[in-house]
Amino acid sequence: MNYFLAFVSALILSLSLTPIIIRIAYKFGCVAKPHQLRWHKNTTALLGGVGIYIAFLIPVFFFIKIDKNIIGLLIGSSVIFLIGLVDDIIHIKPQLKLIGQILASCIVLAFGINFEIIPIRWIVLPLTIFWIVGITNAFNLLDNMDGLSCGVAFISCAFLFVYSLLSGMHAVALLSIILAGASLGFLRYNFYPAKIFMGDCGSQFLGMAIAVIAIIGTAGHISNLIVTLAIPVLILGVPIFDTTFVAFMRRLKGRPVSRGGKDHASHRLVLLGLSERKTVLLLYLLSILFGLIALLYARIDIIIVSILAALAIIVLFFFGVFLGETKIYSDKEIESLRKNHSQKRKTVLNTIFLHKRRVAEVIIDLVLVCISYYTAYLLRFEGKISSANFSLMINSLPWLIVARLGCFYYFGLYQGIWRYIGIKDLVAIFKAVSTSSILTILFLTFFFRFQEYSRVVFIIDWILMLFLASGARILIRVLRESFISLRSGEKKVLIFGAGDAGEMVLREIRYNKKLNCHPVGFLDDNPKKIGRRIHGVPVLGRRDKLAQLVRDKGVEEIIIAIPSAKQETLESLFQECQKYGVKYKRMKGILWE
Repeated sequence: MNYFLAFVSALILSLSLTPIIIRIAYKFGCVAKPHQLRWHKNTTALLGGVGIYIAFLIPVFFFIKIDKNIIGLLIGSSVIFLIGLVDDIIHIKPQLKLIGQILASCIVLAFGINFEIIPIRWIVLPLTIFWIVGITNAFNLLDNMDGLSCGVAFISCAFLFVYSLLSGMHAVALLSIILAGASLGFLRYNFYPAKIFMGDCGSQFLGMAIAVIAIIGTAGHISNLIVTLAIPVLILGVPIFDTTFVAFMRRLKGRPVSRGGKDHASHRLVLLGLSERKTVLLLYLLSILFGLIALLYARIDIIIVSILAALAIIVLFFFGVFLGETKIYSDKEIESLRKNHSQKRKTVLNTIFLHKRRVAEVIIDLVLVCISYYTAYLLRFEGKISSANFSLMINSLPWLIVARLGCFYYFGLYQGIWRYIGIKDLVAIFKAVSTSSILTILFLTFFFRFQEYSRVVFIIDWILMLFLASGARILIRVLRESFISLRSGEKKVLIFGAGDAGEMVLREIRYNKKLNCHPVGFLDDNPKKIGRRIHGVPVLGRRDKLAQLVRDKGVEEIIIAIPSAKQETLESLFQECQKYGVKYKRMKGILWE
């Protein structure tokens, strides 16, 4: 009952205070005005974090017994709130803000809040500071679109509440549910279109409070180091991902990380075709998925959950690679950034990314090989691996890794571009996985006589590795295909000719955004093709349907993709296009006319 009352109290306070703060902010000119480096387009009230802070502070004193940890949390988060408030009003240099964040983190440390499970003090202290400062800035950077940072904070707090409840940590559960209520109340006014922004005082306060609550809720209560670190990282997966992604991409482009911009994951998703609402909801969904994986640590074997977490992180990595391919800056802006950043001396990061990017592919394959082999043992022995079988697995894994990576290299898996993966690439994966499995079995048979090894394990591993290696390489193409259908504002075109040339034209239209075309369908005089689909685009009918389709589908252009068509056929089609006022282009061989 206390949890419900605490949540409702914070929710009502936040809902009640925020409209008052909106009026005060406008009265005193505390507003965020549109700027070329900011996403919002309208003048919007700031200082929403004041309502969140008060809505959190008051219920804490009413519902929670104040102890050393609570005092440390309240003082540290209050310091960071005040720093953010000053920054919202008069603006503070990034260096000073960072010093203030470190100071607030040290206050938290002074009250004994840290990752206690790590016995080495000279590691645990900087790690705790890094965690608190990192999450504080993560939520600050995530506050780049209406409702995003606040909504993710609510989801994170909700999962911290559930985890704390399952673990019997009632004080942490109360802290989490109170902060969740304060965040949800503010979200009512911050979701698109936002009436108020939380400002630095809100985003930094939320980030620090959640970071400290996560430490209190895991450190000292869990005996496993991996779980201690994994649970908060997973629950806060979205802000950590966005911060890492933005920092990496800005460093790569020569932009200061502290400088604002429209290059966050959320902005790129909108440029790919999602609406602002759908973008925020998608990131909410990602936050929920990572939160669910974190909760599994309380109920399922740690190794199984770690495998799921590793796969989720790999998927998130490829999601980041896909988003990174989205063009944000114009050619002039990129050139200007390079000049300002003194590109004459290349950074280590640029060198690694541009010239050693295959290293990432090898590392991912290494992780997938380990996951596949261990999972094969788990499936074969129904989740219970004996010490003898575990020893066999550990002893044979290095040889399997050598065989897998060697065959992957030999069959050219590290030479292709993943977004263009096709049947030939999948055949190469099949050959590489099959050959490496056979070589491993032959090696173990020749040197160890394959004694006590399970044949079924290697069959399961072969199947899993085929799936994982193919899936990892297909993922970027799947993401690319999925977002193509979301484009809007393009001219509608019909492709005349549902043959090989028409299929090639369709692929070019889909993958080349500069063409600014949306294929509504094909026309073809072959009656056997009518009603069929090519890459999901229907063959709508014969040439005599042209007038109806122009009217019903709003067709603006016809692309004639029949290189072998007779001249009289083309002349007839040209006349029909002119008759209905539709532009046309002709494809001859591989060239436009």
